[in-house]
Amino acid sequence: MSFAELLQPQFLTERLAEYRNGAYAVLFLGAFFETLIPFSLAILGEVFFISGALLAGMGALNVWGVFGVMLLGGVLGDHASYWLGRRYGRGLFDQLARWPLPGRMFKPEGYRRGRAFFRRRGALAVFAARFSGPLSWVMPALAGVFRLDYRTFARFNALGVALGIGQFILVGYFFGVYMPQILDMLGRYAGWGVFGLVCLVGLLWVWRIRVAARHPQRSG
Repeated sequence: MSFAELLQPQFLTERLAEYRNGAYAVLFLGAFFETLIPFSLAILGEVFFISGALLAGMGALNVWGVFGVMLLGGVLGDHASYWLGRRYGRGLFDQLARWPLPGRMFKPEGYRRGRAFFRRRGALAVFAARFSGPLSWVMPALAGVFRLDYRTFARFNALGVALGIGQFILVGYFFGVYMPQILDMLGRYAGWGVFGLVCLVGLLWVWRIRVAARHPQRSG
């Protein structure tokens, strides 16, 4: 079997379908640890979301199964982070407040302001964090640290996780469905794409030279 045949979407989906149970487990663990503090600071959940959706679009996995395991993993990871923050966050906050350098940031009034913010805007913050990149890594733990009502957290977190993961599922699934056509198009027009990129870079280079000539730096 040639290398080109190995890269055919049909061959890939057939081989991946043989390990679909393991794939679901990997997607669940990726979604779980992507939201579990402190692992959330290092694991990129988008890799798992898009990969799972692509495989679903290519027919190797069931799209609802992919969405279900990642939704469950994301919700459980967020809830674990919430309870870790609620159990240990205040003690850690007080410890850091006693240190010379961190103490400038972790002040008692800062904790009170955090509590006040989460009483007023906590539900919205938990929901919106799922669409705010790095905030999603720490928001569940902060909700626990600042004692957001658990039922409020659970409701808005579940909605945020569903919509946040759903957007990646839609995009990835679309590309997975049309992967053969996309690969074929890239193969046909790759040369034109490279040519266009070179032209764009050249135009930008010429534009920068002309701007520099019109506005020379003043010496002295």
